Amino acid sequence: MILLDQFLEKSALVGNENRIMKMADFKNEFKKGDFEYINAPGFQLFFDIRAGEKGIRSALVEADFAIAETGSVVIDSSNENLRLATCLAEKLVVVFPLSKLVDSLHDVAEFLEERTSGMGGYVAFITGASRTADIERVLTVGVHGPKEMTVIIINDL
Repeated sequence: MILLDQFLEKSALVGNENRIMKMADFKNEFKKGDFEYINAPGFQLFFDIRAGEKGIRSALVEADFAIAETGSVVIDSSNENLRLATCLAEKLVVVFPLSKLVDSLHDVAEFLEERTSGMGGYVAFITGASRTADIERVLTVGVHGPKEMTVIIINDL
């Protein structure tokens, strides 16, 4: 569980809420009506909309991988609606099975090559809520992405 501890530490450092759950608990707690956009094919959960000018209040998406050394999730975002949802959602919930947790970026190199070698390939690395600061060091959260992020790790091992 060293990888899991490392991921949780790095993810928490950027302000993410991290939760480890069993599949049954996840299905009971997170209901379809709680989200305006859902793309979690490994969990048979879909609710597709296109984000408009007002954005999306909340989105639930499945990560293809999670990287322990950075606390980042990796998402094949070739689907434009998915890409918009991860950027425009006020609250982003990302779910992945523990079996998709890898040590480093090197462990997803083949996935990256496969997904980006053709036209229109787009892979996103998301570490946490969007943060930016101006020259006066005023921090603003949620300008270029979600204001808050929750990571749900399904213990499938």
